[in-house]
Amino acid sequence: MDVTVVVPTRGAPTFLAEALDSIRRDDSADTEIVVVEDGTDEVGDALLDGARLVRVPYVGRSVARNVGVEAAATEFVAFLDADDVSLAGRLGAQVEALESSPDAALCFGRADVVDGSLAEIPELTEHERRRFDSLLERGTAYDSLVEDCPIYTSATMVRRSAFLEAGGYDRLLDAYEDLDLYLRLAQSRFLVPVGPEPVALHRIHGANTPSPDMYAGSFHVARKHAPGARRDSARRLAERRVDTYWSLGDFRRARREALQLVRDDPRILGHRRFAKRLASSALPLPLLEALRARRQ
Repeated sequence: MDVTVVVPTRGAPTFLAEALDSIRRDDSADTEIVVVEDGTDEVGDALLDGARLVRVPYVGRSVARNVGVEAAATEFVAFLDADDVSLAGRLGAQVEALESSPDAALCFGRADVVDGSLAEIPELTEHERRRFDSLLERGTAYDSLVEDCPIYTSATMVRRSAFLEAGGYDRLLDAYEDLDLYLRLAQSRFLVPVGPEPVALHRIHGANTPSPDMYAGSFHVARKHAPGARRDSARRLAERRVDTYWSLGDFRRARREALQLVRDDPRILGHRRFAKRLASSALPLPLLEALRARRQ
Protein backbone atom coordinates (compact mmCIF):
# COMPACT_ATOMS: atom_id res chain seq x y z
CA MET A 1 0.00 0.00 0.00
CA ASP A 2 1.49 3.37 -1.09
CA VAL A 3 -0.92 5.91 0.36
CA THR A 4 -4.02 6.32 2.52
CA VAL A 5 -6.61 8.90 1.50
CA VAL A 6 -8.57 10.38 4.41
CA VAL A 7 -12.07 11.62 3.58
CA PRO A 8 -13.99 13.32 6.43
CA THR A 9 -17.76 13.55 6.07
CA ARG A 10 -20.70 14.77 8.11
CA GLY A 11 -24.42 14.72 7.35
CA ALA A 12 -26.01 13.67 4.09
CA PRO A 13 -23.26 12.31 1.81
CA THR A 14 -24.44 14.29 -1.23
CA PHE A 15 -21.12 14.29 -3.07
CA LEU A 16 -19.28 11.50 -1.26
CA ALA A 17 -19.76 8.89 -4.01
CA GLU A 18 -18.09 11.19 -6.55
CA ALA A 19 -15.22 11.86 -4.16
CA LEU A 20 -14.60 8.16 -3.50
CA ASP A 21 -14.95 7.21 -7.17
CA SER A 22 -12.35 9.82 -8.10
CA ILE A 23 -9.86 8.16 -5.75
CA ARG A 24 -10.61 4.68 -7.09
CA ARG A 25 -10.09 5.82 -10.69
CA ASP A 26 -6.55 6.96 -9.90
CA ASP A 27 -4.39 3.92 -10.62
CA SER A 28 -1.12 5.82 -10.15
CA ALA A 29 -0.75 4.52 -6.57
CA ASP A 30 -1.83 1.59 -4.42
CA THR A 31 -4.45 3.25 -2.24
CA GLU A 32 -6.53 2.66 0.87
CA ILE A 33 -9.47 4.97 1.57
CA VAL A 34 -10.44 5.85 5.14
CA VAL A 35 -13.80 7.63 5.50
CA VAL A 36 -14.22 9.36 8.85
CA GLU A 37 -17.88 10.06 9.58
CA ASP A 38 -18.11 12.90 12.04
CA GLY A 39 -21.11 12.59 14.34
CA THR A 40 -23.65 11.18 11.88
CA ASP A 41 -24.76 7.76 10.61
CA GLU A 42 -25.45 8.35 6.93
CA VAL A 43 -22.74 6.36 5.13
CA GLY A 44 -23.79 2.84 4.13
CA ASP A 45 -21.75 -0.16 2.99
CA ALA A 46 -22.85 0.21 -0.63
CA LEU A 47 -21.44 3.72 -0.75
CA LEU A 48 -18.17 2.66 0.87
CA ASP A 49 -17.53 -0.13 -1.66
CA GLY A 50 -14.40 -1.35 0.11
CA ALA A 51 -13.38 1.90 1.81
CA ARG A 52 -12.76 1.67 5.55
CA LEU A 53 -15.23 3.55 7.73
CA VAL A 54 -14.35 5.12 11.07
CA ARG A 55 -17.27 6.69 12.95
CA VAL A 56 -16.64 9.23 15.70
CA PRO A 57 -18.95 11.42 17.81
CA TYR A 58 -19.10 14.96 16.52
CA VAL A 59 -15.56 16.33 16.80
CA GLY A 60 -15.24 18.76 13.89
CA ARG A 61 -13.32 18.32 10.68
CA SER A 62 -9.88 19.04 12.14
CA VAL A 63 -10.09 16.20 14.65
CA ALA A 64 -11.85 13.97 12.10
CA ARG A 65 -8.87 14.31 9.77
CA ASN A 66 -6.48 13.65 12.65
CA VAL A 67 -8.39 10.44 13.45
CA GLY A 68 -8.04 9.37 9.82
CA VAL A 69 -4.28 9.96 9.82
CA GLU A 70 -3.89 8.05 13.07
CA ALA A 71 -5.83 5.13 11.55
CA ALA A 72 -3.66 5.06 8.42
CA ALA A 73 -1.18 2.22 7.98
CA THR A 74 0.93 4.10 5.40
CA GLU A 75 3.57 6.80 5.77
CA PHE A 76 1.96 8.94 3.07
CA VAL A 77 -1.56 10.25 3.71
CA ALA A 78 -3.59 12.34 1.26
CA PHE A 79 -6.68 14.39 2.10
CA LEU A 80 -9.87 14.80 0.12
CA ASP A 81 -12.93 16.64 1.40
CA ALA A 82 -16.17 14.78 0.76
CA ASP A 83 -17.44 17.44 -1.67
CA ASP A 84 -14.24 17.67 -3.75
CA VAL A 85 -12.73 15.48 -6.49
CA SER A 86 -9.22 14.07 -6.80
CA LEU A 87 -7.82 13.99 -10.34
CA ALA A 88 -6.10 11.08 -12.06
CA GLY A 89 -2.36 10.81 -11.50
CA ARG A 90 -2.40 13.02 -8.41
CA LEU A 91 -1.60 10.35 -5.83
CA GLY A 92 1.32 8.79 -7.68
CA ALA A 93 2.84 12.19 -8.42
CA GLN A 94 2.61 13.29 -4.80
CA VAL A 95 4.03 10.03 -3.47
CA GLU A 96 6.96 10.41 -5.88
CA ALA A 97 7.52 14.02 -4.82
CA LEU A 98 7.66 13.10 -1.13
CA GLU A 99 9.89 10.10 -1.77
CA SER A 100 12.26 12.39 -3.69
CA SER A 101 12.29 14.99 -0.89
CA PRO A 102 12.95 13.17 2.40
CA ASP A 103 12.86 16.42 4.42
CA ALA A 104 9.49 17.52 3.05
CA ALA A 105 6.53 17.25 5.41
CA LEU A 106 3.80 17.96 2.85
CA CYS A 107 3.22 17.91 -0.90
CA PHE A 108 0.63 20.11 -2.58
CA GLY A 109 -0.75 20.81 -6.03
CA ARG A 110 -3.12 23.20 -7.69
CA ALA A 111 -6.92 22.93 -7.51
CA ASP A 112 -9.41 24.12 -10.10
CA VAL A 113 -12.70 25.60 -8.85
CA VAL A 114 -16.01 24.08 -9.96
CA ASP A 115 -19.70 24.43 -9.17
CA GLY A 116 -22.04 21.83 -7.73
CA SER A 117 -22.26 19.93 -11.03
CA LEU A 118 -18.45 20.00 -11.51
CA ALA A 119 -18.59 22.69 -14.21
CA GLU A 120 -15.50 24.87 -14.03
CA ILE A 121 -15.90 28.42 -12.71
CA PRO A 122 -13.33 30.06 -15.03
CA GLU A 123 -12.81 33.35 -13.20
CA LEU A 124 -12.22 31.63 -9.85
CA THR A 125 -9.96 28.99 -11.39
CA GLU A 126 -7.87 31.67 -13.09
CA HIS A 127 -7.65 33.64 -9.85
CA GLU A 128 -6.42 30.56 -7.98
CA ARG A 129 -3.96 29.75 -10.77
CA ARG A 130 -2.39 33.21 -10.46
CA ARG A 131 -2.13 32.87 -6.69
CA PHE A 132 -0.59 29.41 -7.05
CA ASP A 133 1.98 30.61 -9.58
CA SER A 134 2.90 33.52 -7.30
CA LEU A 135 3.40 31.15 -4.40
CA LEU A 136 5.75 29.00 -6.46
CA GLU A 137 7.75 32.10 -7.40
CA ARG A 138 8.06 33.20 -3.76
CA GLY A 139 8.68 29.72 -2.38
CA THR A 140 6.92 28.00 0.49
CA ALA A 141 8.80 29.38 3.49
CA TYR A 142 6.79 30.58 6.50
CA ASP A 143 6.75 34.27 5.51
CA SER A 144 5.53 33.41 2.01
CA LEU A 145 2.64 31.36 3.36
CA VAL A 146 1.63 34.19 5.66
CA GLU A 147 1.57 36.53 2.66
CA ASP A 148 -0.83 34.28 0.72
CA CYS A 149 -1.50 30.55 0.87
CA PRO A 150 -3.59 29.15 -2.03
CA ILE A 151 -3.20 25.51 -0.91
CA TYR A 152 -6.44 23.54 -0.72
CA THR A 153 -6.62 20.64 1.72
CA SER A 154 -7.96 18.36 -1.03
CA ALA A 155 -4.77 18.93 -3.02
CA THR A 156 -2.37 17.89 -0.24
CA MET A 157 -0.52 14.80 0.92
CA VAL A 158 1.44 14.63 4.17
CA ARG A 159 4.22 12.51 5.55
CA ARG A 160 2.37 10.83 8.42
CA SER A 161 5.29 10.95 10.86
CA ALA A 162 5.82 14.69 10.28
CA PHE A 163 2.10 15.40 10.56
CA LEU A 164 1.79 13.58 13.89
CA GLU A 165 5.00 15.13 15.21
CA ALA A 166 3.55 18.58 14.49
CA GLY A 167 0.35 17.69 16.35
CA GLY A 168 -1.88 17.42 13.29
CA TYR A 169 -4.69 19.89 12.73
CA ASP A 170 -5.50 22.17 15.67
CA ARG A 171 -8.63 20.70 17.26
CA LEU A 172 -9.79 24.21 18.25
CA LEU A 173 -9.93 25.38 14.62
CA ASP A 174 -12.71 24.48 12.20
CA ALA A 175 -11.74 27.01 9.52
CA TYR A 176 -8.28 27.99 8.30
CA GLU A 177 -7.03 24.94 10.15
CA ASP A 178 -5.16 24.11 6.94
CA LEU A 179 -3.20 27.39 6.95
CA ASP A 180 -2.33 26.88 10.60
CA LEU A 181 -0.97 23.41 9.82
CA TYR A 182 1.10 24.63 6.86
CA LEU A 183 2.62 27.42 8.94
CA ARG A 184 3.60 25.04 11.74
CA LEU A 185 5.09 22.54 9.30
CA ALA A 186 7.03 25.30 7.52
CA GLN A 187 8.72 26.30 10.77
CA SER A 188 10.78 23.11 10.84
CA ARG A 189 10.28 21.31 7.52
CA PHE A 190 9.31 22.37 4.02
CA LEU A 191 6.44 21.94 1.58
CA VAL A 192 7.05 20.60 -1.92
CA PRO A 193 4.78 21.37 -4.91
CA VAL A 194 3.73 19.27 -7.89
CA GLY A 195 2.36 20.75 -11.07
CA PRO A 196 1.65 22.69 -13.08
CA GLU A 197 -1.53 20.76 -13.91
CA PRO A 198 -4.34 20.68 -11.29
CA VAL A 199 -4.52 17.69 -8.95
CA ALA A 200 -8.02 18.28 -7.55
CA LEU A 201 -11.33 20.03 -8.10
CA HIS A 202 -12.62 22.27 -5.31
CA ARG A 203 -16.41 22.40 -5.39
CA ILE A 204 -18.33 25.58 -4.53
CA HIS A 205 -21.93 24.83 -3.51
CA GLY A 206 -24.58 26.01 -1.09
CA ALA A 207 -23.24 24.15 1.94
CA ASN A 208 -19.62 25.29 2.05
CA THR A 209 -18.26 26.68 5.33
CA PRO A 210 -20.23 29.90 6.14
CA SER A 211 -18.32 33.16 5.76
CA PRO A 212 -18.54 34.16 9.46
CA ASP A 213 -16.91 30.84 10.41
CA MET A 214 -14.16 31.44 7.86
CA TYR A 215 -13.53 34.95 9.19
CA ALA A 216 -13.38 33.65 12.76
CA GLY A 217 -10.91 30.94 11.75
CA SER A 218 -8.73 33.48 9.96
CA PHE A 219 -8.70 35.68 13.04
CA HIS A 220 -7.74 32.85 15.39
CA VAL A 221 -4.87 31.76 13.13
CA ALA A 222 -3.59 35.34 12.99
CA ARG A 223 -3.76 35.67 16.76
CA LYS A 224 -2.12 32.28 17.30
CA HIS A 225 0.87 32.98 15.06
CA ALA A 226 1.46 36.64 15.90
CA PRO A 227 3.68 36.05 18.96
CA GLY A 228 7.22 35.51 17.76
CA ALA A 229 6.46 36.28 14.10
CA ARG A 230 9.09 38.32 12.28
CA ARG A 231 8.30 41.90 11.33
CA ASP A 232 6.79 41.42 7.88
CA SER A 233 4.82 38.34 8.91
CA ALA A 234 3.65 40.04 12.12
CA ARG A 235 2.36 42.96 10.04
CA ARG A 236 0.53 40.68 7.62
CA LEU A 237 -1.04 38.75 10.47
CA ALA A 238 -2.19 42.04 11.99
CA GLU A 239 -3.66 43.05 8.62
CA ARG A 240 -5.52 39.74 8.64
CA ARG A 241 -7.06 40.66 11.99
CA VAL A 242 -8.14 44.04 10.61
CA ASP A 243 -9.73 42.33 7.59
CA THR A 244 -11.55 39.91 9.88
CA TYR A 245 -13.01 42.64 12.08
CA TRP A 246 -14.02 44.55 8.97
CA SER A 247 -15.68 41.54 7.33
CA LEU A 248 -17.58 40.73 10.52
CA GLY A 249 -18.83 44.31 10.76
CA ASP A 250 -16.86 45.19 13.91
CA PHE A 251 -15.75 48.51 12.48
CA ARG A 252 -14.64 50.03 15.80
CA ARG A 253 -12.11 47.25 16.37
CA ALA A 254 -11.04 47.34 12.73
CA ARG A 255 -10.33 51.08 13.03
CA ARG A 256 -8.52 50.69 16.35
CA GLU A 257 -6.28 47.86 15.07
CA ALA A 258 -5.59 49.71 11.82
CA LEU A 259 -4.51 52.88 13.61
CA GLN A 260 -2.22 50.86 15.88
CA LEU A 261 -0.62 49.29 12.81
CA VAL A 262 0.06 52.72 11.32
CA ARG A 263 1.64 53.90 14.58
CA ASP A 264 3.86 50.80 14.64
CA ASP A 265 4.87 51.03 10.97
CA PRO A 266 3.68 53.97 8.82
CA ARG A 267 4.94 52.21 5.69
CA ILE A 268 1.85 50.04 5.82
CA LEU A 269 -0.07 52.94 4.26
CA GLY A 270 1.62 51.98 1.00
CA HIS A 271 -0.51 48.82 0.90
CA ARG A 272 -3.55 49.74 -1.17
CA ARG A 273 -6.02 47.33 0.46
CA PHE A 274 -5.05 48.40 3.96
CA ALA A 275 -5.11 52.11 3.07
CA LYS A 276 -8.62 51.67 1.65
CA ARG A 277 -9.77 49.91 4.83
CA LEU A 278 -8.34 52.69 7.00
CA ALA A 279 -9.86 55.49 4.90
CA SER A 280 -13.26 53.80 4.90
CA SER A 281 -13.12 53.30 8.67
CA ALA A 282 -13.23 57.10 9.06
CA LEU A 283 -16.83 57.11 7.79
CA PRO A 284 -19.58 57.33 10.44
CA LEU A 285 -20.28 53.92 11.95
CA PRO A 286 -24.04 54.01 11.15
CA LEU A 287 -23.17 54.57 7.48
CA LEU A 288 -20.70 51.69 7.46
CA GLU A 289 -23.25 49.39 9.08
CA ALA A 290 -25.93 50.44 6.57
CA LEU A 291 -23.61 49.79 3.63
CA ARG A 292 -22.73 46.36 5.03
CA ALA A 293 -26.42 45.49 5.49
CA ARG A 294 -27.13 46.40 1.85
CA ARG A 295 -24.39 44.03 0.63
CA GLN A 296 -25.76 41.07 2.61
